[in-house]
Order: sequence, then structure tokens, then C-alpha cells
Amino acid sequence: MKYSLILSVLGVLFSLKSFAQTNIDSLLAYSSKQWASFPMEILYLQTSKSTYETGEDLWFKGYQLDAQSFALSDKSKTLYLQMINPADSVVWQEKYPIENGIVSGHVYIDEKLLEGDYLLQGYTKHSFYKNDTTGIIPARKVKIMKNISHSAVAETPQDTTFRFKMFPEGGNLVSGIPSILAFKATDGKGNPVFVEGAVYQDNEPLIEVKSIHYGMGTVLFTPLQDKTYRIELKNGKSYPLPTIHSQGMVLRLIKQDKKELNFMVSQSNSLPNQQIYLIGQMRGMVCCMAKGVLKDNLNISISLDNFLYQGIAEFTLFDSQMQPIAERLVYIHPEKKLHITAEPDKERYTLREKGTIKIKITNEEGNPVRANIGVSVYDQAYNNPADPVNILSYYYLSSQIRGKIYNPAYYFDERNNGQTEGMELLLLTQGWRRYVWNTISSFYEGQPFLTDEINGTQTLKKNTKEKQSQNSEQLIKVSGPTGNTLFVWADSLGQFTVSTDMMKGLRGGYIYLKPMLSEKFKPELAITDYFSVIDSLRKNRSNYYPVMNLLPIVRKQEFDFPIASQDSTILLEEVVVVGKGRKPFRDKFMGRLDSLAQKDLGPWVCKHGWLENYKEGYTHHHDSRYCPCVVDDGEPRTVPIIGHRYHIQKNEYFQCNAKGSWCFKPIDSQWIIYEGANYSEEELLRMNNLWRTKGYYSTREFYQPDEVDLQLSTPDARNTLLWEPSVITDEKGEATVSFYCSDINTRFIGVVEGADGTGLLGTSKFEFNVIRK
Repeated sequence: MKYSLILSVLGVLFSLKSFAQTNIDSLLAYSSKQWASFPMEILYLQTSKSTYETGEDLWFKGYQLDAQSFALSDKSKTLYLQMINPADSVVWQEKYPIENGIVSGHVYIDEKLLEGDYLLQGYTKHSFYKNDTTGIIPARKVKIMKNISHSAVAETPQDTTFRFKMFPEGGNLVSGIPSILAFKATDGKGNPVFVEGAVYQDNEPLIEVKSIHYGMGTVLFTPLQDKTYRIELKNGKSYPLPTIHSQGMVLRLIKQDKKELNFMVSQSNSLPNQQIYLIGQMRGMVCCMAKGVLKDNLNISISLDNFLYQGIAEFTLFDSQMQPIAERLVYIHPEKKLHITAEPDKERYTLREKGTIKIKITNEEGNPVRANIGVSVYDQAYNNPADPVNILSYYYLSSQIRGKIYNPAYYFDERNNGQTEGMELLLLTQGWRRYVWNTISSFYEGQPFLTDEINGTQTLKKNTKEKQSQNSEQLIKVSGPTGNTLFVWADSLGQFTVSTDMMKGLRGGYIYLKPMLSEKFKPELAITDYFSVIDSLRKNRSNYYPVMNLLPIVRKQEFDFPIASQDSTILLEEVVVVGKGRKPFRDKFMGRLDSLAQKDLGPWVCKHGWLENYKEGYTHHHDSRYCPCVVDDGEPRTVPIIGHRYHIQKNEYFQCNAKGSWCFKPIDSQWIIYEGANYSEEELLRMNNLWRTKGYYSTREFYQPDEVDLQLSTPDARNTLLWEPSVITDEKGEATVSFYCSDINTRFIGVVEGADGTGLLGTSKFEFNVIRK
């Protein structure tokens, strides 16, 4: 006998009474508390391209969205950014200011970096918690090469390992109840494998099985407990089916359209009639709840009007005791996004020609939308098809389910006819989700630990006879890398803060702090290095990238064509310059300290070119009556000149008579080229009673030539023609950006990604050719 129930309820049903109502309230309260312990923001990083050569700048834009609504979030104000090499070591780390949920900047790809896949990882105060062991670290994979002309082409991956897993819809197979059994076949690297075979019941073929999307497929059958079942594949491998329970409930999605979902709940005949509850939630937000009395079968219809956003909806079936029995993941509202069109004014340009891109953004109803978008145009050779990621696949898929996903961008490309069926199979074969209904076991308490500001503590070690109190407020001088200066107060406990506004005013690299107390108080500053804390936490978490690499095996291929400018000048692949090493670059502030130290503490030149106090052990030339101990009629000191040649000498000293006089004999003498005193930055800081910490990294504009630049004969080898990280569409949803082509004649790719700030996201691609006249 079948009964039908059609319920569509926002929030909690007020008709639920006594025991059931109390348990539902407890369940929802637990869900709310559990969600509150997870990070409140999710960060996505858009890059100007996906492959870089050493010596280039990597340009990026970060979108910081609320973890539930995907609206732009301003809770965190500072981005901590790291680049991790294939050996899991940090090769770059800097801080950047976040403005209204958006952050942009650049990373220098050092010429010494080895080739390989690097991870650009971002952390903010509310996206990376100390005890969150299940969340995915926001990351973007970038490929780094020495020379793009030695690019790679894909080969078929070779992996003999074969894996086959089965997933009953809802969670369990129950005897006598029709059920969907999903399956997934992969190799050892996670790449999909096409399979064919059959379900066998007591050694007799029952129904054929065949994968229909990336190694995944489903079969519908009615299992019986007194029978034995297995799936036998044509490759000769055989797999027993999951346990068949003698009694229980089964949750099936029997129909889905743009307006509603229809579920069938079935239970064993031996079970009594009972009240059941179906709760639908999305990203921790309970969106609807339905209840009904289950006898044999019960149809439940859920209106999709209850769900405001696109994404994965989680439906959990509870029995009368409010125990979770089955669960189903369903992807809904794929149309709720930014629909972006980006069209260049031509399909083909000539070298150095100006191009224009017209952008139009609407919502699912065709209405114009104001949005914040990032636009890049780059040489197709710098595209990495092995890492298909975009803003839609990251937020709606990779950040929501655990496990590596093969080609996640496929499910958001409207040109793929099977994207809906493919998404259904993907969610049916997911064996893990982040949010679990379990009111008995305890959940972790999320702990934000990063700070947007710079916080520290000043301690004093003054003489006890001093009358000045340690508990009084004290001034601290704060300087930027260019020498600009502000002041902050340390409170009676010695605690002080450099605000984000002050950090913006001092932006450019390091921030230097100097206590303004007398040295007799021996003030010391303690400043937390959060990058060290991040490293410690990151290495203690399971480090994985959620996207399956589509092209794991590559071979090298040499391109035999050079890049040439309009005047036929050949751009060389590589130029090696050999020369003497120079002192490391120091910012203006440290450079000034270095100059003062050279003047006050540095070496000096005595008569006849003797250089004193320059190299350890080499001091005091043969006429010690004069330099370095200068008397009124002695030899004056002069400052050495970098690049000049000087004489240095090492002596051995001994008592040469009974009166205790000291004599010496030379043991080494040499000529050197003076290169300046070599003070380390740590020495300069201690000498000046300074402390330093990372401030906001310096700003830099992406280079775009103008018409004057293009008249020069200098070769133009730009492979990235455009990077505009913050394009804002107008009230008509439109924007126009322009660029100039370089001397590279090839096919270029354009990418547009963005958010409207209220929860709608979108992406689009376009291409064009650049040719010679």
C-alpha cells in the first residue's frame, strides 16, 4: 500500500508537538552549534594564468565569501599567502590587505625555483581554524617552468592498479526494497576507468552494469537477504555487494525538475507504522522539514523554493526517535549564477593591435547585475588543462565534498550535455561529507587564531632602584620600509596593536618597531610569527588538493619556432649573465641603518692604504702608534671607498720584555678589494634596538603598454596581455576592457570570473588569434 505526502515548509513546523518537537529543536540547535564551530569564510584564488616561467610575476585575486550564503564577506581583513613547492616547503609568504571581501596582489616567481606543480595557499582569520582537521585549505595549483618552449604534451597514464567501489543510495541495501546501487571504477591514481559487467544473483546474471560517466554508473534492483550477490566485470574481477540488511528504511530520489524534488521512503513490512522526518539543508542552513507517518511507502515532495542558492542540498531521513537513517545529496538550482558573456571585438588581431572586450552579466532571469570580476588574457601555451578549476567548481563542489574530483569544471560547462547526469553520479558516489548529524558524539570547537592586525607585548627588565613603573603606558615607534613613521601605545600590561589601517599606511614589506624607553629599562618586544603557526598546523593536517590531475604523465616537446618582434629581432630563449655577487637588496629603512653603521662602526683607512677593523683578526698595522688609536699628532682616519684596493695585516702579539711591554709579528698580509662592511640584517636590528615583522606586501601595477610604447622597436614578448582584477560592471551589467597585442602570434585565451556580492558567482571564457600582417 502506498501513501502520498506533499509538504514544503520553511523553517521548523510549528505543528510538531511535545517529545518530537523537543527532539527536533535539540537537533536543530546542535546543527547550528556545529556549524558555528566551522570556518565562517571560504577563500578562492583566481590567477592571471595557470602556468608561469621563473622570473615572472604571478598575479592573483582572492574572493572571500561567507561560507553559507557565498556573499562577499568582510569579517577578515588580512590575507596570509604562501606558495608551497612540490617538496612541501614554503618558497614565498607575504600578507595582503582585504577590502570588502576582495584582495589582489602579485607573487614573484624566483628564477631559482625548480620546475613542478606549486600550491598557492591562502589563510584568513575566519577561513582557517586551529582545530579544523576536515576543512580544505584554500589553494590554487600553478605550474612553474624554466622555459615554456620546452612544454609538455599529454600521454596516456599507465597505472595497473584497479579500484571498484559501490554506494547504495541513501546508505544501505534493505531486503525486499527496490534500491539504487551506484558504483565507481578508477585506477590507482584516481583516473576513471570504463567498466562493463553484470550483477549476479546466486551465480546467475541478474542485470547488466556499465559505467556511463567517468567510470561511474548505477543499477536498480531489489536485493533479497537469502540470496548472494556480486558484480562480475568483463576484466575478470568480481566484487561482493555491500551488506543486505534484513529490515530497515530506504530513501530514494525518484524525480527532479526545476521546481521540486520527489522522494520515495520505503520500509520493511515487518516494521510498525512510525513518524518520520525529512530535513533538507544546504551548507549548514536548515531550509525545510517534512514529517509524515510511514507505513510501507511514502512519497514526499519538496519545493525548491525553500532553497535560495545553487549548490549541494543534503536531505537526511530521521526515524521517530530522531535517529538519522538515510541521506541523499542532490544538486539544485544550477541556473542561479552569474551568466557572463565576454566577446572580443575581433576574432583575429595583428601584432601590437589594440583589442576590446565587451562584458555583459545577467542573473538567471536575464536582469543586469553589478558584479566584481577579474579578467585575464594570456597565451594558450600558459594554460594548464591538467588542472580544470574555476570559481563555480571550487565553491559549489570542491569546497563542499571531501575527496579528489576528476575534472570538476565539466559539471559547470553548459556545453556538456551530460553535466546533470554526471553530477548526479558524482554525488551518489561520495562516501564522505563535512556535516554529520550526531548529537551524541562531541564536535570540535573551532578556534580562530590568526589576527588581522599586528599584536605584540613589551616587557621591561629595569633596575629595581628605578622609580618608573612598569605598569605605565609606553610609546613604541612603528616604521615602514620607506622610513615613514607612526606611533602606538603599549598599555599597562605591555600589550600593543598595529591596526590594519596603520599597516596600509606603512605598506611595502616589513614593519619595524622600536621601544621609545631608555635602554636602561632593557625593553624587549615579543611579536607572534603567524606564518610559523600556519606551517605547524598545515603540516599536521592531511594535505591534499581536491582536484584530480587530468594529465599526470607528460613528455617534453621542443618548439622549433622563435619569437620575433616587428623589426625581426629574435627574442632569445635564455641569456646567462656571469658576474660577481652583490650585497642583498635592503629596503630604504634598512639601507639607512646600514649606512649609519658603516659610518659609525665601520672600518677605517690608515696611512699608506692600511685598512683597519674590516676582517676579523686583521687589525693594527706595523705602526701602532697611530691608527687605530689616534692621538693629537697622529694619523687621521679616513672612510674606505667601495671598490678600492687596500692592505690588511694579521699580527701575533707577545710580551717582549720584563716590563710587560707587548710586541707583535706579522703572520699574514694581503691586498683586498673593499666591498663594504657586511652586517647582517639581524645585527643591524639588534644594534638599533629594533624588532620587525611582516607588514602588507608592496603594491605593483600590471604593465600594459600605451600607444607610445608600441612605436618602439624593442621586442614585446608579453605572454599575458591583460590582467584586470577589479572590473565593476555598471547598472546595465556591462563593462569594457581593452588591451594591446604583443609580438607573439598565437592563440590567446581570455578568462572572466567574479561575484555579485550577494551569493551569485560566474565564469566565462573566450579565445582569439593574433597573426602577422
